[in-house]
Amino acid sequence: MAILESRTKTGISWVKESIDLFKTAPRKWLLLALAYVGVFMMLPSIPGLQFFAFISVLIWPVFLAIAIMMYRNADMKKQQNLGEIFNQIQPKISQLMALGAACLLYAVLVSFVLNSDIEGLVALTQNKAEMTEPQVLALMQKMVPFMLKLALLLTPLMMATWFSPMLIAFNNYDLVKAIKSSIAGSIQYMIALAAAWILLSGGIVVLMLTVGIAVGIVSNLVPALGQMLTSFLIFGCLLLATALMLAFQYVSYRDAFRAA
Repeated sequence: MAILESRTKTGISWVKESIDLFKTAPRKWLLLALAYVGVFMMLPSIPGLQFFAFISVLIWPVFLAIAIMMYRNADMKKQQNLGEIFNQIQPKISQLMALGAACLLYAVLVSFVLNSDIEGLVALTQNKAEMTEPQVLALMQKMVPFMLKLALLLTPLMMATWFSPMLIAFNNYDLVKAIKSSIAGSIQYMIALAAAWILLSGGIVVLMLTVGIAVGIVSNLVPALGQMLTSFLIFGCLLLATALMLAFQYVSYRDAFRAA
């Protein structure tokens, strides 16, 4: 019980420190989040650029190492421009991209495992503009087990990659050691990580609901302005959540591997 309480307090502390770190330069971190969202979410979804999804997975650990280095510099009050950060990480790029390749391979394996479930969901929704209540229930009956399977299969990937890019870039770990240490660190701090995840996610949801109420009031008065504000709100919350998650990833890495 004491360990549970201690780890939960650690997770809460990580959230507070992540927010404090974000407050040091909000514009800078939101621009970093914009780059993250643009490269890894928006570009791969553009028609004709779907192939970029594979490239984005390969370069994701490199981007993450650069982003976490920026947070680390801010935490340590160290001045480095982007070129200096890249030069520092450059010798590790091959191993970081190897980590990206391992993630890509795992994602392909997951897609094979879930292929029949995906086909079943597509068959239920294909060519159906409006679904009847029985069809919606059938879709939900298939969707819930699918989401549970997906979460179960992606959990090892998240554990393997939560710390490993930083361990490769900053601690000179090789690929295998970095993945093993990341999994071990994730297991050791599982309660703290879960508490921080829940608190951050809940905070973003509460923020969206609060601002959403205000936007709803504006929409009743000026509908066109309300629609514009809704899109801006969703995108702004996505950027804020991304910036805070990156800060949280740095803070958790810093404390979990302080001795290393």
